[in-house]
Amino acid sequence: MHFGIAWLVAIIFVPVIVMLAGLPYFTRTTNHFGVSIDSRHFHDPELQSMRRRYAWWNGGIGAALLIALIFGIQRTNATQQGLIIIGYALVLIAAATVSFIVYYNKMKRWKAARPAESASARFIAVDTSFRNRKTTYSNGWYLIHLAFVALCFGITLWNYDRLPDILVTRYDMQGNPTETQPKTYGNVFFPNVIQLIQIFIFASINTIIRKSKQQIDANAPEQSREQNIRFRRIWSLVIMIMGFLMLVLFSLIQFFLIFPFDGTVLVTVSLTIPALILILVLAVSFITGQGGSRLGGASATNEKPVAGAADDDKHWKLGSIYYNPDDPSLFIEKRVGIGWTINAARPMAWVVMLAPLLLVGTILVIAAIKG
Repeated sequence: MHFGIAWLVAIIFVPVIVMLAGLPYFTRTTNHFGVSIDSRHFHDPELQSMRRRYAWWNGGIGAALLIALIFGIQRTNATQQGLIIIGYALVLIAAATVSFIVYYNKMKRWKAARPAESASARFIAVDTSFRNRKTTYSNGWYLIHLAFVALCFGITLWNYDRLPDILVTRYDMQGNPTETQPKTYGNVFFPNVIQLIQIFIFASINTIIRKSKQQIDANAPEQSREQNIRFRRIWSLVIMIMGFLMLVLFSLIQFFLIFPFDGTVLVTVSLTIPALILILVLAVSFITGQGGSRLGGASATNEKPVAGAADDDKHWKLGSIYYNPDDPSLFIEKRVGIGWTINAARPMAWVVMLAPLLLVGTILVIAAIKG
C-alpha cells in the first residue's frame, strides 16, 4: 500500500517539478527571469545557457527531494506521511523561490552591463476594440456546474435516511478510518457548500481573465492581439474544466458517506483528480506560453524586435510583484510563469483576490468549531 501512495504522490509532484523547472520557457520573449529585455536577446547563447542551467538545477533538486519523499513514505506511518508531504511541498517552493531570486539578480547584472535602449522612442500598443471581442467563455456555462451540484444534493438528500448515525469523515493515507462524526445535515451537505464556493471562485477567475489588462506587442499588434485572445479563451476553458473536476472530487467524497467503498479508493481518487488537473495545466502551459506567446507557430515564438517597448521594471518588485499606483488596472499578466496577478498598489485588487479565500477560511473554521 505504501508503494501505491508513493506512486500517486509522485504523479502529483512530477508535473509541479516540471512547471517550476520550465518557468523561463513559459514567459514572453520580452522578459527574462522577471527582467524586461529586447526580444532580439532572448535567443542569445548566454541567456539560453542561463535557462538551461535554471531548468536542470530546479529539476535536479525537485527530483532529489521527490526520491527522498518516496523513500520516507515507504518507512513511516500514516500521520508521519502527511507531515512529510507537507514538508516536501514547502521545501520545494522555498528552493524554487531562492533559485528564481538568484537568477533574477543575474539578469539584472546582465542587463546593467549592456547599453541602455534609447529613451527617445517608447511605444505601447492599445486596441480600443479589444473588449468588444469574445475573450472568454460566458459565465453562463457555470450553470452546468450548478446543475451538477443540485443533482449531487438531490441524490444525497434522497439517501439521507439510509446513512448511519456515525459517519467516517477522515481516512489516513492507507485508507483506514481515523475520524468519525455524528450524522447531521451540516456534515452530510457540507461538500455541497464547498462546491458552491468553488463555482463562485472559478467564475470569478474567468471574469478576471476577461477584464485583465491587455498586453499587445507594438511591433506586431494584430498578431499579438490574436494570440492574447486565443490565450484567454483557452485558459477560460481550462479553468471551467478544472472547476468541474473539483466538483466531481467533492461529490465523490460526499457519496462515500452514502455508498460503501474501500477507504483506499477515496484516497486514490483524492490524489488522482488533483494530479490530472496539474497535468492539464502543465500541458496547456507548454502549448500556449504566457499571453499566447507559443501560439501561432514560429512567428509567435520569435517576436519582432521591440526596441521601442516601454521598460517597466521599476514597477515589478523582484520581477514578479506588480506595484504601480499610476496604473488603474486591477489585474495584469504575470511576468513570471503563466496566468494573471494583481496590481498590488490597488487596494480593490486585494479585496477581490482575498475575499473568496476569507470566505472559505471562515466556513472551514465554523465547521471545525461545530465538530
